[in-house]
Amino acid sequence: MTLRHVPGPLRPHTIGLVGRLVQPARRQGGRSIGTAIAEEITTETGSGLLSSTTSSVAESPASQAFKIMSGLILCRQPIVTPELTPFERAYYNYQSELQKRLMWTFPKWFYYPEGTLAERQYSSVQPTVDGNDRAEFERPDIVFNRDRRSKQEIVFPDRDVERETEESAKIYAKIEPRPRITEADKTNDFRSLERKLDRTLYLLVKKDRQANEWKFPAAEVLNGETLTGAAKRLLLDTGGPGMNTWLVSNTPAAYHHYPYKLEDNEKYDGAKIFYLKSRIFAGTFVPQKGSGIIDYAWLTKDEIPDYIHKGYWASMANALSKQ
Repeated sequence: MTLRHVPGPLRPHTIGLVGRLVQPARRQGGRSIGTAIAEEITTETGSGLLSSTTSSVAESPASQAFKIMSGLILCRQPIVTPELTPFERAYYNYQSELQKRLMWTFPKWFYYPEGTLAERQYSSVQPTVDGNDRAEFERPDIVFNRDRRSKQEIVFPDRDVERETEESAKIYAKIEPRPRITEADKTNDFRSLERKLDRTLYLLVKKDRQANEWKFPAAEVLNGETLTGAAKRLLLDTGGPGMNTWLVSNTPAAYHHYPYKLEDNEKYDGAKIFYLKSRIFAGTFVPQKGSGIIDYAWLTKDEIPDYIHKGYWASMANALSKQ
């Protein structure tokens, strides 16, 4: 399009038309946006202020229209502390031994009062310490029959089961921690939140389609709806009301976009998804009817790349925790 300046001030409606030329082009049915504007200029500027030649109008590329969607990165935080590395084990073992070395002597007089039968039984099984088993230049530090230059070794007398009461039995009860490996770990139950207790788990859902079946949950943002509002609606529509969750922030933590095929969607060229972080504290994810979800899995960050394609993983990886 060529524009020829004619002496004299531009009229307001002409300035508006010129401004429309620099705006991003939009889709027009059967003609180009450049042709449509040129025809309007010729019609509205018949007085000669502006002249245009439609033959010189360059074809403006159609702008892309995207569907705006809200997605969820729903995670379960670690339940137990992670496994210790060899260095950490050595460090904590050193600290434990140092604490035993510096701790006060075991208060025998409190648990085994002097002059009682229990005190005699306790004393009879304790090793005798004379302090002569160390180097000659070391000064023995013997307190209450204990050489405090080394950690104290305590030997308890045998239990009198016949005279033992329920209360006294609790003193000898050994604390057994629950196993870190659960039944869900043994059976590879990816739908259970009881697996991988020392790792963060993320929810992936599977839909019945030919490609890209596994993804983080996402839904279109409706008119007048915010990303946060769409995310909350998504939770109810896909997983049901039986979950206690918390939306970490209103600010998206990840972003992903992808194009649509023309035969699949004529209204939009693609979709832009803004993912919000959320945490689940209690309850169970139950796929709802009409959500299109045929399967779901709680996966660690290391397991997710086996389920999604590389481009999608590149968009989401930095928003996921390594632990």
